[in-house]
Amino acid sequence: MPFQKRMGWKFTWVSSFGNDFNYDFHVAFRPEEITSGSVYYNYKNVAMDMTDREGISVFYKDNKGKIFHTYSAFARGIDMVNTTYQFLDLMPKGRDENPESPQDWVRYHDRYEK
Repeated sequence: MPFQKRMGWKFTWVSSFGNDFNYDFHVAFRPEEITSGSVYYNYKNVAMDMTDREGISVFYKDNKGKIFHTYSAFARGIDMVNTTYQFLDLMPKGRDENPESPQDWVRYHDRYEK
C-alpha cells in the first residue's frame, strides 16, 4: 500500500475499501443521505455535509469463529485512543481547534509546515 509505505507503518492493516463496512457502521454516508438533511451518526440523526466521519468499532472472534461486535465510539468518544489529544488538552491553547472545522490542525508527518 503506497500510503502505508509513505508513512513508514510496519503493522498489518485491513481495509474497508470496496465494501459497505463504513456505511453499515454509520461512519460513511452516501450522497443521497447527505442531501436528505439527516444521517445516522453517533447514535442519533444529524445534519451532515461530509461523506466520512471518525469512528472506532471493536470485534471479538470466539473459538468457533463467530464474530461479535462489542463496542463502537464516534466523534469525541474516540479521543481516549489517540494520546496526542491527551497531551494537547494539557496545553494553554489546547488543540487550538476551529469550532467550525475541528480537524483542521491534523497533518500527516510528511506534510508539516516548515
